[in-house]
Amino acid sequence: MVDMFILIVPPASGDELQGLKRGVIELIDLVLVNKADGDLMPAARRMKAEYTSALKLLRKRSSAWHPEVLMVSSLDSKYGDKVWKVARNFKKKMEESGELYLKRSDQQKACMWNYIRNDIMTRFRHHPAIQSSIHHYERFVTSGDMTPSAAADELLEVFIKNTNTK
Repeated sequence: MVDMFILIVPPASGDELQGLKRGVIELIDLVLVNKADGDLMPAARRMKAEYTSALKLLRKRSSAWHPEVLMVSSLDSKYGDKVWKVARNFKKKMEESGELYLKRSDQQKACMWNYIRNDIMTRFRHHPAIQSSIHHYERFVTSGDMTPSAAADELLEVFIKNTNTK
């Protein structure tokens, strides 16, 4: 669970944007282009421009915040102050709009469901009736003798029939 999603990227040729998964770029609140110093400064400027352009094309997730792109360097402490200022501004705007509370609530709900999903999967995989038959169904699926959905349905039936539902 995070309040602010920060992506740190190196200054490179720019092809990295093509490989960035759509789901990741849609989560970004701040992009930091790292190593913005010395010989890498021109590449860092290009990366900043490319991310700035890419972020403008995305559907706005927040009415209070639009993702920013900053150049940073560990060789210059002024960049740390800039990042901290942006982070504080993000928190202020998100709190004032009520979006921070909603974001945290949604994340907490998703976290609860992830715990439930993980626990159910653990119980399922470790159940004796499943352990004794899982390899049989996996072989049927991998050989093409059974569809994955049919195997899943049968395994779920085995699990339900052999689980204490009190």
